[in-house]
Amino acid sequence: MSDEIPVRPEDFEEVGLDPDALFDATMGRRDFLLNTAKLTAAAAAAGPFFLAAEQAQAARAASTGGDPIATTVINAATQNFKGTNLTRISEAGLQALEPKNFSGPLWKQMVGGNVSVVEAPFPQIFTKSVTEHIAKSGTLDVIDASPAWIPDFADRGVIMPVDDLVAKYKIGATFNDLHPLYRALAKYKGKTWGFFADGDVWNLYYRKDIFGNPKLQKAYKAKFKRPLRVPRTWDEFNETAAFITDQMAPKVYGAGEGRALGNPGNQFYFFQTFRAFGGHLYDPATMKALVNNPIGIKAMNSIMGELKASEPGINKLDFVSSWVLWLQGKTAMIYAWPPTGRISENYAQRDKAFAFLPKSKVVGKVGYALMPNRNGEHAGSFVQTVSADSKNAEAAFLYNAWITSPSVSLQVVMLPYTLRDPYRISHYKSAKYRSLWPGAKNYLISLAQAANYAVIDPIMTGSADYANAMDRGMTGIYAGKDVKSGLDGIAKEWDAITKRLGQDRIRASYAEFLKLPGATSKNTIAALGKAVKIT
Repeated sequence: MSDEIPVRPEDFEEVGLDPDALFDATMGRRDFLLNTAKLTAAAAAAGPFFLAAEQAQAARAASTGGDPIATTVINAATQNFKGTNLTRISEAGLQALEPKNFSGPLWKQMVGGNVSVVEAPFPQIFTKSVTEHIAKSGTLDVIDASPAWIPDFADRGVIMPVDDLVAKYKIGATFNDLHPLYRALAKYKGKTWGFFADGDVWNLYYRKDIFGNPKLQKAYKAKFKRPLRVPRTWDEFNETAAFITDQMAPKVYGAGEGRALGNPGNQFYFFQTFRAFGGHLYDPATMKALVNNPIGIKAMNSIMGELKASEPGINKLDFVSSWVLWLQGKTAMIYAWPPTGRISENYAQRDKAFAFLPKSKVVGKVGYALMPNRNGEHAGSFVQTVSADSKNAEAAFLYNAWITSPSVSLQVVMLPYTLRDPYRISHYKSAKYRSLWPGAKNYLISLAQAANYAVIDPIMTGSADYANAMDRGMTGIYAGKDVKSGLDGIAKEWDAITKRLGQDRIRASYAEFLKLPGATSKNTIAALGKAVKIT
């Protein structure tokens, strides 16, 4: 039986969607996840039909009485801003398909204004937004911002705080449904700068059939004198990955995360493991980089151990290539963003926008677990913000509040063709989402649990510069540079960045970052006693 669900063009017209617009997605993406060449071809044939009509109807029902927050903002927008046009800058590729094919057309149907989408590769969203602000062009209304950019955007006046408008429309309850980790990621210096919109937390995905293989279990116990299990520490992860590789390669390798420069960004791997071992990025008094201390060396050596148990050449593969290996059944464990769970079950591949990925050979064979040492990276994600130069700021605020409202956002995170991931408690509990494949309930529970223990990207001034320096330095270590000298070079570059940006400025920004849950492994949501338990 085909995985495709037949949908007629008139089905879209009935809910206010333009079927012709669904084929208008041009792509040019090179970011955390995806390879440009593969996605350009996928975009040309993109036809996000699967579930679109059903989800559009659900979003419209939520906006006309089903969801108090969505209803409030749609009523306000209709009464006060009917026909107002908005421009939203989004990451080029799959991320841009959502406003172009879902929220934009629905907003036009209900409010009357167009939502034009400006596409840019992930790093260029930052630079273009700053450039437009300096020029005072007023061309952007909605900015899809990484949480890591909020301090820079706020301090430069690129975006506006939304607290007064939240109070005006009495929609503060929208924040109550967020997982506690995500409630803080749009805040800076006591103000709220937007609506969180993407739960990009890493989890461990593993092959249940391999870990349940009686022959492997017997061999593992004979060698290590204990049962084979899903790894709970990084030492155990490397040991188990190496064992599986020794037993099953070249058919299957124990591990396999793409490590190419800039794709997905090697800093994520280091930030995760370094802090799981108890590391702190800087001395908070002097702001001297600490990434080359003994904990940093331990973390980097652990990462190098992963490479030894992975497909040869993994350090040169982009992240999509590691997804391909996983889907082909050639990897026993992978840790990654939440779409990994969906593509494993062929949920995303039902849509033509995901034609760049093969059909999964591991359907029904995938388990979900916390990262080794529990502290997975919350890597990337988006906050829906309003440009401070927008001529339609209040309308842009209402649009952002609407697409991130509990019921409408549920439809967004269930769209197969986008990369937005669950982030609300109601998402994790959704009966509809839990029915999407047999293991979806456990998948959602695992995402909530991962957020309880997650460490977050450094959200501070200069974050992109520090991340790029780490990415380049780690690539050099993969190529043969000594671990200690490689980390020394990274630390030296970090110190130079701090000096250039201003030590006092960076110290103050880092101090704000340390207040956020997940800044270190000692102040995760779970460590603070705020863990969310989903059953």
